[in-house]
Amino acid sequence: MGAVAHRGLAADFVVRDDPPPAISGPQPLEKEAFASRWEVIVGGGASFEPAYEGGEKMEISPIPIVSIGYADWLQFDPGGLDVTLYKDGGFYVDARFGYESGRSEGDGDLLRGLGDVDFGVTAGIKVGYQWDAFEFYGVIDKTIGGSEGLTGKIGANYGWHMGEKLVVATSLEATIADENYMDSYFSIDAAQAAASGLPQYKAGAGLQRVDFDISATYAFDENWFLQAGAGVGLLVGDAADSPIVEREWQPQVTLSLGYRF
Repeated sequence: MGAVAHRGLAADFVVRDDPPPAISGPQPLEKEAFASRWEVIVGGGASFEPAYEGGEKMEISPIPIVSIGYADWLQFDPGGLDVTLYKDGGFYVDARFGYESGRSEGDGDLLRGLGDVDFGVTAGIKVGYQWDAFEFYGVIDKTIGGSEGLTGKIGANYGWHMGEKLVVATSLEATIADENYMDSYFSIDAAQAAASGLPQYKAGAGLQRVDFDISATYAFDENWFLQAGAGVGLLVGDAADSPIVEREWQPQVTLSLGYRF
């Protein structure tokens, strides 16, 4: 997979009473998540996406799902832990703890000789505002280990009910990355150029990618639900110009089945 935790499986994974929770992709957004009790989701599925960020070869990866929420302030899922620090009406501030999965030089032919990017843990803050079915947000995450990078995201989500059992949601998000992140995943230094045969390349900080996603969640009953998601990311700027990028457009499809206790 890519450099960071799967977008649809990270901290955007939300548990809520109505509608049933989405497993992956953009979520129908009502920050009044979780009744005042524990709520647990288990499930699984698969994703079909590039083997690495910028790669052309697609691969199928399993999606294990375990999501635990409590009241309206704590959420733990495959992407990490979110804790609500402050909330006033539609405005909220969350602390985020997750991971950056890194990259193996075996993920693609163009990566051979570049070495691996190690796994790292992330800590960050999400600030957002919810108005009706819309959410607008900004995120800053710092990686400790791995790329040692700093990334920021700005985005908007919208979700709506289509009958009693079907929820559709869309998301648009832009990612900005610092020099450490860009160097780790898109730059090629002299030693790497000699080992790989690729030209030297220096990727600077700035806008790195833009993503659009859509998902549909169908509830069979009060416990079982199915979600299908599809999205596409566009690498831009210095990221898109890197010699390791085979395709700027990065598609993704997911299918998951879950059970809510």
